[in-house]
Amino acid sequence: MIGLLAVTAADCEVSGPPGARPSDTATESPTSKSAKGKKRTTKPGEVSVPVEVITTQGETMVLVPVRVNGRGPYDFVLDTGASSSTVSRSLMRRLRLPRTGSTAHVRGVTGATVVPMVTVERWTVGGQRLHGDSLPAVDLGGDFGAGQVSGLLGSDELRRFGAVRLDYKNERLVLRDAR
Repeated sequence: MIGLLAVTAADCEVSGPPGARPSDTATESPTSKSAKGKKRTTKPGEVSVPVEVITTQGETMVLVPVRVNGRGPYDFVLDTGASSSTVSRSLMRRLRLPRTGSTAHVRGVTGATVVPMVTVERWTVGGQRLHGDSLPAVDLGGDFGAGQVSGLLGSDELRRFGAVRLDYKNERLVLRDAR
């Protein structure tokens, strides 16, 4: 069961200009508070991104605000177990993401299938540009609770950072520059 809580644009924080590397961004002091009043601690070279931690019936899901082609943010599930990030077919239709003509074989806990690949011109998390320019478009099943899952942010994108820290208590994802 996936339940979620939508992240609004007011909850998003960009610590620097779009496309800037974490080391190029000015971070807030370790005692600063986010818009939600949650304490965050970041160091130089780190970017702190607000997340929503959802726990329902003993299952926990972390939602990360991701901008796609300058729009959003959209709720992507943080999925370190996913080898490939994906977009939902719903988001593909909403943003009219063009198909590449290629397909991908995806496998999950419910089985395997072949899905279309779509082109994403630019996508970011916390103002940090993500690298993939073509992503599998999967059916994530539509609405879950208070919002809609628009994709999965997997280890293919997270591995480019030097470190990824999830602060469950303060609901923050901290990305450290790989340098």
